[in-house]
Amino acid sequence: MDIAYDSAFDHWSTDTKQDAWFTISSFDSVFETLNPRPRWVEIVSDNGAHYHNSELIATIANWYQWYNIEIRGWYFLEPGEAKTTIDSHHAQIAHAIKRYIRIGHNLDEGEKIQTAIADLGGTSVANLEPIRDNHKVKTIAGITKLFYFEWPIDGDYAGYIRAQCLPHIGSWSQFSPFEISKLTTTPINKPISNTTPHSAPKNPWIFSLSRVQNVNNQEKDNNQVRLLLAIEETFELKRGWALKSNQKYGTRGAGKRMTKTVKAYLESYFLAGNMNRTDRMTAKDMVEQLQILADEGEIDVEDVPEITTVASWITRYAASLKKQSAIEKAAEGSNTEMLIIFKKW
Repeated sequence: MDIAYDSAFDHWSTDTKQDAWFTISSFDSVFETLNPRPRWVEIVSDNGAHYHNSELIATIANWYQWYNIEIRGWYFLEPGEAKTTIDSHHAQIAHAIKRYIRIGHNLDEGEKIQTAIADLGGTSVANLEPIRDNHKVKTIAGITKLFYFEWPIDGDYAGYIRAQCLPHIGSWSQFSPFEISKLTTTPINKPISNTTPHSAPKNPWIFSLSRVQNVNNQEKDNNQVRLLLAIEETFELKRGWALKSNQKYGTRGAGKRMTKTVKAYLESYFLAGNMNRTDRMTAKDMVEQLQILADEGEIDVEDVPEITTVASWITRYAASLKKQSAIEKAAEGSNTEMLIIFKKW
């Protein structure tokens, strides 16, 4: 589904493979239909695999040449996030199809989908059967952490693909025309598809635009500044901590490990608690003791683990001691039995 101007363009197909090439073919069908064509567009979608992929991103670099339309930006959002116009249209389609079936019709033919949603305002429908061009595109470095892309047509970055983790947030990733050309060994061609003419909407698409009037801009700015200061005081977190590009992912257990010295102290704390219940320490107590040792210079400050790390260590260490104790008891029982048998002989 594509939304342009005050219209929505929907496609039905017997091709059930929803991938980058189907998305590319859908846009091609719409761009070739629009008359006049827009000078530029911005695109909003979820981050599904048929949108958020290297093949589509690399192909869009050719759209200005193919359609003379500048793609100023593509915003990839989580499903259901701030896409009210798109999601509302999807809901209308689902409702129209359900109603069509409830009143006695069926969808045994693709054309009936077009009939079912024919009364939706501003909606044009066509049958799209893409002819697939199986060119393989290498993965763009870091694409899983990038959710905003743009394709400049002028200036210093003309011909580049530029990307950020979020619009206006984070550093830019730049992909030059040379780097783009290296993503595939074969040229990316303009899609060819068998598409029927789009139907003409029966009714216009009418939707309201919310407007806020009589707002004191100075007071609004002051409130925003106070809110930002309050947030920084309440949540003392490193700037940019929530950005996916700043989050570190890796294999389990690949982080910094406890030093032998720290483990030795933790074991002594734990065993002391086993000997005397009054000396038992929680994970928080152990970390506080380690921090005292760090202040005294016995261990490095960087070696003091988090409370959650110590809590996990306590669980594992206690389990290992129980297992060791069970093995020793089993061994003692086995030795005793063997001795008794020996005496009987």
